[in-house]
Amino acid sequence: MSTIPKYEKFHEGSQQGIKINGWAITTNKSSISNSREIEKVQKEIKISLPEMFFGNNLLRISNDYGVILEFSPLDALKMVDATAEGGEKVKVAYSEEWKKKSAKNHEHIKDVVKPYDWTYTTSYSGTLRGTVDGQVFEESTDRIDMEKLKKVEEIVFYDEIDLFEDELADNGTAILNVKIRVMPSGFYILQRFFLRVDEVLFRMNDTRTYHEFGTDYLQLEYTSREEHYNKIRACIPKYKEDDISQLTDINWINTKLPPPKKDGLMIKKLRVVPKSEI
Repeated sequence: MSTIPKYEKFHEGSQQGIKINGWAITTNKSSISNSREIEKVQKEIKISLPEMFFGNNLLRISNDYGVILEFSPLDALKMVDATAEGGEKVKVAYSEEWKKKSAKNHEHIKDVVKPYDWTYTTSYSGTLRGTVDGQVFEESTDRIDMEKLKKVEEIVFYDEIDLFEDELADNGTAILNVKIRVMPSGFYILQRFFLRVDEVLFRMNDTRTYHEFGTDYLQLEYTSREEHYNKIRACIPKYKEDDISQLTDINWINTKLPPPKKDGLMIKKLRVVPKSEI
């Protein structure tokens, strides 16, 4: 077990967080954006907002040397394909599945295809707003040690923040949220974009960010995985095959998706202390 370093928790209004080992971790959790806030956001992006947009929600981590990394719903939406081609991506990539789905409910399906990526798929992996010595994330081969993170350790701070959600005109769901946990040894962030298009596909884009206290770097891993809907459905045990509730269980689906393809994996590192401190 790690010795628990000194820390200070804070909570004011919609913000809460913790200061520990030279880091300040802050979450802001509020209600769904109101009409005035939505109108302001729509001036910045070219696509319609998801049904549930939590524009004021935010996760920010910063350290004493000036590093600032944020996870923002607006920045995530700015990375959604806003072109007409984006609206056809799922239809083209899964043409056979789409034809079958469309045949079942043609009138409803044509309503969901919009002149942008209506699945709200985003490869967003955070916004770097402050650095030390002008450093940026650089490619790396060092993976996050997930086995180390499985070890039992006290959690001194935890939070989960919703960023946006949409039911895709009753054709599935698209969800983006972010979780953080702080342990005596460091902190771990998981931002997850989850997509289910009924009868067509499942997709999961995960951004994992980890810092071990005492090291001079922050690790980031982005993975993108997807699979045909029916292949995941086939994973339901035979004795439960009529029970499709598991297809709404994101944790269960996570265990059934295949590993990411080569272009669906990104590993990076960011130096978070000045060279003079190394």
